[in-house]
Amino acid sequence: MFEFGFYEKEITPPLGCGIPGYFNIRRGCDVLDRLYARAVVIKQGDKRVAILSIDGLHPKTDICDGIAKRIEAYTNIPRENVMIAFTHSHTAIPFRFEGIAFEDDEVVKESIKGYIDVFIRLVADCVTLANLRLVNATPFFEKGEVSGISFCRDYFMKNGTPRTNPPRTSPEILSSVTESDKELPVLMIKDDEGKALGAILGFACHADCISGEKLSGDYVSTLSKELKKVYGEDFVTIFLLGCSGDVNHFDVSKLSDSGDHYVKMGKKLAEEVVRVASKGEKLKENTLKSKLEYITIPRREVDEETILEARRCIETIPEKKGVKISADNTDPEQYKLAMAKRLVAFIDSTPQEFDVPLQCIQIGEFTIYGFNSEIFTEFGKIVKRGDKTGKNLVATLCNEAFGYVPTRDMFYDTIYESRPGSSRLDKEAGYIMAEKLISMKE
Repeated sequence: MFEFGFYEKEITPPLGCGIPGYFNIRRGCDVLDRLYARAVVIKQGDKRVAILSIDGLHPKTDICDGIAKRIEAYTNIPRENVMIAFTHSHTAIPFRFEGIAFEDDEVVKESIKGYIDVFIRLVADCVTLANLRLVNATPFFEKGEVSGISFCRDYFMKNGTPRTNPPRTSPEILSSVTESDKELPVLMIKDDEGKALGAILGFACHADCISGEKLSGDYVSTLSKELKKVYGEDFVTIFLLGCSGDVNHFDVSKLSDSGDHYVKMGKKLAEEVVRVASKGEKLKENTLKSKLEYITIPRREVDEETILEARRCIETIPEKKGVKISADNTDPEQYKLAMAKRLVAFIDSTPQEFDVPLQCIQIGEFTIYGFNSEIFTEFGKIVKRGDKTGKNLVATLCNEAFGYVPTRDMFYDTIYESRPGSSRLDKEAGYIMAEKLISMKE
C-alpha cells in the first residue's frame, strides 16, 4: 500500500529581479503567471521519497543542497531520496546567470537581496507540507502522445551543415536532425474515494514560449491551471521536463506563433492528460526505491585556437547596450561576442572534470530516470529502449545542470547547443549517463 502527499507553494520573486534564460539582462516587471514549487511525497512501509518540480531555469548544487538539508531536518527524508527538478522556464526564478553581468545591475541586486535564502526555505517547506498530508492512495499509469507543439530545433541545411533555429520558412531547410519525443507519460494518483490528488507527468519541450520581462512558468503554468479546472483547486501537477535540449516550440514551416502559444500548448497537454488518466492502469507492485549516484565526467576539450579567437572577440568587438542577443542573426556580432564571453568564462572558471548526479526512482513498476542538464532527445530514447516495461518517465534538469548534452555527431559551430560554454561535458557524456541510468534500475 502506498501513501501520497501533495503540496504546492508560491515562489514568485520580487519585481525588478533578474530573469535568466537569455544573453540580455532582463528585469521582472510584471507577473503573467505566479511561480510555484510543487511537491509529492511517496511512502511505502518505512521508506519515503520526495519529488520537487520547480518553476525555474536550472538547478544548482548549492541551492539543491540547501533545500535537501532543510527537508531532511524537518522530515528525515535523506538526500538520496529527494529529486529536485526544474521546469526550465525562461521567465522564472532569478538565478543561474552564467556570462551575464547581473551583478552590475543595481536594480537587480537590490530586488534579489535575501530572496534566495527565502526561496530555499519555501521550496523545502513544500516537501515538509506534502509529507504532513500523506494519505492512502493508488497510482494509475498510462502513456499519451501530443503532436504539433514540439519540434527539433536543429535542421540539416542545403549547404550540408546542420543549424539551430534557421529562419522560418527558409527554402534552405532540408529536414530536422531528429524527431521530438511526443510521449506524455502520466502517473495519476487517486485516494481511496477515487478523488484525483495529483499527477506525476512529463513532456519534452523547452519552456521558452513567452520571452519578455513578465514572470511565468510558461506552458507548465497553463497545464497546472487547466488540470485544476478538471480535478479541483487542490490538485497538484508534478511536471518533469523530458529530453528537450534540442527541442522547442518553433514550427519553422510557419512564419510566427500566436502570442498566446504557451496557453495553447498547456491546454493541449492538459486535454491529453485527462484523456489518458481516464484509462490508466493500476500499478501492480508496491515497491518504492530511490538511488542518487554521482559519476565523474571530464570537461569537454576546446582547441587553443578557438580559445584565442574568443579572447580576440572580447577585445575587439564593442559591446552594445539594449540590443537583442540571440542565435537568429538579429545582431551576429553581438551574438558572437556573447558566445565568446561564455566560452572564456567556461575555460577560466570550471574544473577539468565534474561530479554528475543521476537519479532513479521506482514506484512499483513505474520508473523515473533523472538526468541532470539539458539533454538531447536521442538520450531519452536510449533510456526508454533500455526499459522493457514501457512504464517510465525520463526527466532532465534534476539536481544540477552542466549546460547542453548533445549527441556526438552534433558538435558544429552552427549548432548553438554544442558551442563551447553552452556544452561543458565531454562529447561522450550523454551516452555514459544514459547507460548508467539504465543500470541503476533494480
